[in-house]
Formats: sequence, C-alpha cells, structure tokens
Amino acid sequence: MSANAIVVGSGVMGASIAFSLAKRGYAVTVVDKKSGPAQGSTGATSAIVRFTYSLRDSIAMAWESKHLWENLRGHVQAPESEPVADFIRTGMAVIDIPGLLPDTIRTDFADLSIPYADWDAADLARELPGVDTSNHYPPKRPDDPAFLNDSDEPATALYTSDGGYISDPVLATENFARAAKRHGAQFLYNAEVIGVRHSVSDEDYRASEGNHDASDVRPEDGATGQSSAAWTLNLSDGRVLDADVVVNAAGPWSSRFNELAGVGSDHGVSLTPLRQEVHTLPAESTVIRSDGTPIPALLDAGIGTYMRAEVGGQLLIGGSEPECDELEWVEDPDTVSMSVRPEQFETQALRAAKRFTDITIPNRARGVVGVYDASTDWTPIYDRSEADGFYQAIGTSGNQFKNAPLVGEAMAELIDAVEHGHDHDHDPVRIALGHTGGELNLGTFSRLRSPAGTSGNVMG
Repeated sequence: MSANAIVVGSGVMGASIAFSLAKRGYAVTVVDKKSGPAQGSTGATSAIVRFTYSLRDSIAMAWESKHLWENLRGHVQAPESEPVADFIRTGMAVIDIPGLLPDTIRTDFADLSIPYADWDAADLARELPGVDTSNHYPPKRPDDPAFLNDSDEPATALYTSDGGYISDPVLATENFARAAKRHGAQFLYNAEVIGVRHSVSDEDYRASEGNHDASDVRPEDGATGQSSAAWTLNLSDGRVLDADVVVNAAGPWSSRFNELAGVGSDHGVSLTPLRQEVHTLPAESTVIRSDGTPIPALLDAGIGTYMRAEVGGQLLIGGSEPECDELEWVEDPDTVSMSVRPEQFETQALRAAKRFTDITIPNRARGVVGVYDASTDWTPIYDRSEADGFYQAIGTSGNQFKNAPLVGEAMAELIDAVEHGHDHDHDPVRIALGHTGGELNLGTFSRLRSPAGTSGNVMG
C-alpha cells in the first residue's frame, strides 16, 4: 500500500516535490491557500540560472539542475502537445568585488567541469553593449553624494557560459504540477491549513515521554500497530486530510506552518520573510546585441543589482541586498503591499543606468513584488524535522528557483531513506548526480547546522 503524502505549497518547489514523490508511488495531495500554482514567491522570481554559490554542494545542485532544465520536457515526461518552459542560455557574468566570490570557486568549477572564464574590462565591453566597465564598489544609494562619482578601477568578472534564465517560472511550475497529476497527484487550491495534529504509536509515545510536543497525540485505544508517524491537517473549508508524510514547501509561510505543526525547535538557523521588488526597464538597445542574441545575465554587487534580458526588449533588475539598503523583513506575508514602490524602482533604475549608459528611465514604475523565505545564512533547509514524517524544503529565498528540478528528486530520495529507517541526522543522505557526476551531500542543507560561511546575501 502506497504511503500518503501531503505537500503544503504549490510553488515550483512544492510542485517539483509532488512530481518526484508521485512517480515513486506516493499518493500525493498538494494544498495551497492561493487560488492556483506559483502565486507566491515563485511568481516573482527572476528565474536566473547561475552557479556562483559559496558552498560546493550549492554549486553542484545548480549545475545538475541546469541539465534537468535543458531537457525539462523529458524530465517531467510531458507530451509534445504541452507547452514547456525554456531554458534561455545567455551566459552569466559576476562582477568581482571583495568578499563576494569565495577563493575556492574556480577550483570547485574545475572539479565539477563547469566551464568558466575570467573577463577583464575589454571582455565586458565586447559582450555588453553600452556598458560602463568601471568597478563601482562599494554600492551606494542615489541620494549619496558619491553615487555619481567616476571610478578609475576597471571591472573584472567571472563568466560562466552555461548561465541564463528560465523563460516562464509560472509555466515551469505548471509543468511540474501536470507531471505530478499524470502520476495521480491531486492539487487543492483555496485550501488554507488551520490545524495540524501528529499522532504517534503507543511504543513511540512511551519512548519519547517528556520530549513529545503538545501537538503529538496518542492514538486511540486499539490503534497500536499503525504507522509510527501519522498526520492530520484541518483545512479552512472543513476538509480533513490524513497522511503518513507531510512536506513543508510553503515559502514565506513556512515558519508559520512549522509553528502550527509544532516543529522547528531544533533549527540552527532562523527564517524570516523578506519583501523584495524586481523591476523592468525598456532597454532593447542594451539587452539585445548586434547579432540579435540577448546579453549575458549580470550580477553586479558593486552597484547592488543583478540584471538580465527580459522578453520584449526589457531589462529586468533585482537587488543583491547591499549593506546600504535597508531590507524589508516582514512578520506576516499576508499583510505585505504587492504594489511596486516608485522610490525603490527609481533606486534600481538609476543603478542600472550607472552600469549601462544608454538607459532611459521611464516615469512609470514597472515590476513585480514578492515575499521570499530567507534563512540566516541564505542557504535553504532541505531536511526532515524533529517529528517523524514531517519534512522541510524551506528558506529558499530568491535564489533557489534554479534548483527546483533537483530539489524534487533530492527530497523524494531523502523521504524514502528516512521513512525506511535511515538516520539522516547522523549519516546524511547523499544523492547521485546522474547528469554531472559525483554526489550531493544533503547534510549541507541540514536544519541543525550553524549558519554556514556564505556570502551573506541572495548569492547564497
């Protein structure tokens, strides 16, 4: 008899996990408080594919995922009649500034067979039309008198030819959801979880006496012999769902769901929702080169942005969380204003104009707002919890969309291993990387870790 699994959240992570569990034979139900897929942080992602992370396992995950994105149709087993999101390979240039790129990154790239090149100012000028090739580090706000100062220091960059972006994050999420449905998964929308109960067997209850949480409930008399981990979720519309396995993929609502389930007390890193804006500017002469191809995506932490080409000759601009910007941490994702703020648009547009000299800034602010689930060290938690049967794919911030295909596979393998008795906390599960070789150590993404030595921003 197949195990029942409930995945909470139908963003790209929840949909990918649902697909990977369903094709392994789990009876999967996905619940989401929104009215459809990808209506949380997934819908506001820039969907950039890059490999410049602080941790080797994060690099390996992104590199393997790139190969899955390249053949998304094959990965999700989509019929030819189904539209599938495209991987747009533009390359990715990361302006090198102090403390951004770890000393080991080039060695890691070489070991993982990731092609890269070190660019100087002449390379940047050749590949990016109208670019200012100066290094403007450290980033400043437009109201700083030094914002307009020129720099005599030429910029250098680390370039990876396989970087790029996913054409349509919502369509990509729908591709995973359709794939999950083909394997029997069902999706429940407008379905807010308002109650969670964890039932444990008599034997486990006695073994954990003095340690069990208030949400742990002994089974009724005669219920011994049932699964040692059983979960009941109450929905706002009165429905009640039972499952052997629950996966928290609730994005910015993940901490709230953990609290509802009575888990998270052993976390070594905390998670806090973060409001972010991504803006667009008309910039066809900037984003399209003379040969008709889009420019490489650009991570420019020296001015505090990342940028890439967008359809329709647009330049998409997001922030890299520079120290001079005050980040907008929020307590309740449901109360966040989803309107673009003109002052934030102007800040990012002026920064982009500092790098690309022919940009014209329009009067009307354009962009999207998202709320990201950011961890203390900007590295996600892909792990079990202290409660049997409860798993977490959380803390994904704005940088994990690119890893969604592999996250689904990794979470499914983790769940299979732990549900069959593997002690992941003491012997971390390792995932074989079928396309790029080697293994991924899921212990890197443990809930128990102390904050990792990462970049301290969305770079991860």
